[in-house]
Amino acid sequence: MIKSFSGKVFAALMAGMLLFAAEDARSAETVDKVLVVVNEELVTQREFDRVFGPIKEAYEKNFEGEELAQRIEEARVGVLDQLVDAKLVVSLAKKNNVKIDDDELKKRIDTVKAYYPSEEDFLKALSDKGTNLTEFEREIKDQMLAQEYVNKEVSSKINVTPGEISELYEKNKDRLVAPVRVQLKGILVRKGEGIDTEAAKKKISDIETELQGGADFAAVAREKDEGPYAAEGGEIGFVVPGQMIPEIDQVVFKMSPGQTSPIIETAIGYHIFKVEDKQEARPMELSEVEEFLRMQIFRKKFEETLIKWIEEKKKNAFISYK
Repeated sequence: MIKSFSGKVFAALMAGMLLFAAEDARSAETVDKVLVVVNEELVTQREFDRVFGPIKEAYEKNFEGEELAQRIEEARVGVLDQLVDAKLVVSLAKKNNVKIDDDELKKRIDTVKAYYPSEEDFLKALSDKGTNLTEFEREIKDQMLAQEYVNKEVSSKINVTPGEISELYEKNKDRLVAPVRVQLKGILVRKGEGIDTEAAKKKISDIETELQGGADFAAVAREKDEGPYAAEGGEIGFVVPGQMIPEIDQVVFKMSPGQTSPIIETAIGYHIFKVEDKQEARPMELSEVEEFLRMQIFRKKFEETLIKWIEEKKKNAFISYK
């Protein structure tokens, strides 16, 4: 079963849940205006501003006049609705005694911390956003509570049948095409600041001469390649158009298996490639895209079901706009 939110609804819920915890908002009521009460949770002005502010700034840079006013008003209503939905899910999770494993909570927090060079950098980032570690941990816990509850109440009840997958495949099979791809070995001689350009050119020229003389590409790569694949004999593996630098794409996708390229100069340096294999573009079989199509159908059903589920839950919720 899918264990995560998705799509636009996911973004809306996460925008609300990754903010300030309700307990902290209550303690700051004297300085932080309460906009909406959702059961036992609060949507505060500070929370709203953190989400709405960047949107408003972006609109002000790109629109003006009546269009600007209309877009800002639509965004204001949309953000507030999203925050209310998020708080509603959190309140329902708590009311239904959803529990979060402490180890899983720590793992989620550590995953976020890992994006920062140090603990100090992480704490500074929190401070810059107007929050702290205690609040952040509560926010993550609220997010996990809501996610667990929605998984139980919505995700677990969505079924995708083989027939639905086959139908979607048949409707889109002309667009489900595996792109051409080539299997490459490569040798790089770097250039740039602090590197003798003439020496680099001579080195790649000598390598080209060796290869033209019948030297084993992998052996030469292990000895002289200055790129990241030297230890593997220059083995890069399969690549598709757009995965490499344009100057390289323009050459290697015109080559045939067994061919070695001329010297290709890029901003990085001087390259020589050997095409080991080439697979032309082809229609993809159902078995290759089955899981992808299953996810597409699941996401669509999930978003539709979640919207209806939230609207139903609102009927019995206490929601008061201040």
